[in-house]
Amino acid sequence: MRDTDEDFTSLTIYNLLVEKTIYRWDGYSSIIDYLKNQFSSYHKHVMALKGYAQRKVLENHEISVSIQQRIFETVFHYLRGEIPAAYDSMKMAFELTHEILIRKSVNGALSRGHFVFKARVKKDNAPQQILRKDMFHIPFEKRHLVADQRFSAHGIPSVYLGESIYDCYLELGKPNLDNFLVSLFHIPPEVKLIDLTFSNHKHDLWLLLHQTNKDNAKYFATLDKLVDDFLLWPLIMACSIVCRYPEAPFKQEYIVPQMLYQLCNTDTGFNGIKYYSTKIPERDRSKLQNVMINYALPAQDIKNAGYCPFLSGRLCLTDPINHTICKDQEVQSSNGYTSIGFPIMNGRLGDTGNENFIVSLDRMSMYFTNALMDNYKNALKPLYEWAEE
Repeated sequence: MRDTDEDFTSLTIYNLLVEKTIYRWDGYSSIIDYLKNQFSSYHKHVMALKGYAQRKVLENHEISVSIQQRIFETVFHYLRGEIPAAYDSMKMAFELTHEILIRKSVNGALSRGHFVFKARVKKDNAPQQILRKDMFHIPFEKRHLVADQRFSAHGIPSVYLGESIYDCYLELGKPNLDNFLVSLFHIPPEVKLIDLTFSNHKHDLWLLLHQTNKDNAKYFATLDKLVDDFLLWPLIMACSIVCRYPEAPFKQEYIVPQMLYQLCNTDTGFNGIKYYSTKIPERDRSKLQNVMINYALPAQDIKNAGYCPFLSGRLCLTDPINHTICKDQEVQSSNGYTSIGFPIMNGRLGDTGNENFIVSLDRMSMYFTNALMDNYKNALKPLYEWAEE
């Protein structure tokens, strides 16, 4: 078999491995048994690799095995009540993946930063006017309200963002649009994220490998990204397990992601996590995988009241809007995106895309597109200019 054929065989194996972005342990007696099964399946995928990807993965096989072991130990120790030991195991898993995470952060970073969205549902008894600060994290004086989530640390306020307005809408449980408020956020390049997403959509990878000369450095750079994804897959999987009992006080599916989240601080060099939403409809996974991505950024500093100086001085955001001010927006898109790259859902979701709520969400995306094109500097500002105080 020629090397090129072997590389495409490895890409086929890669696609089989990453086609799932959420994992369910229904049918297993324990989450530990589920992890064992998933790691066994992962090993079979690794052994099926060919060519360059196989050589690279096997060169780092010891790291891969150690990552799986540390993740398993994290869950095992935690369930036994050995919390310090669980944290130590998670820290070792993080250290094993640190160089991979740095590469993914660099490869995925955009020179201009990244635009994402934040939504919240206005309560019926809330003040009439919702301000920009209300779209940020829970203020420190209300840290007792920080609830249990996949990526959260009890008592530590966080900023939660979404790749698309549709993503935010699903994450909030499809609320009444009249109470649905959205702001556009900008994450600058200096804010580093642990990237728990896969490097490219499988169609893009096929296209890139077909179009790139095998002797071209870009060809091997693409394969190297696949290798990093293979090595990181155990951690991505362990952070993406769907809750069997979503209303229960304790969610064992959150053990690994919550402990990883506690390692997001200025000392480690990472300020948050980028991860797939678990709300992706099964039938639309291939269409929505790249627009159903969430971001969680914990407060990096401590104050008695107010907002994190690190985040509020770096994250820029717009005033929140409601769908009613966008009713006259004309939706224009190319290949499912606005002119500056905001996802448009009409066309991605078949007949569902024509429903009124989808059209309203797309109009909001167009509103932010036009606002940036018309007056970028006035549309987006940091919450506070801490450097001037």
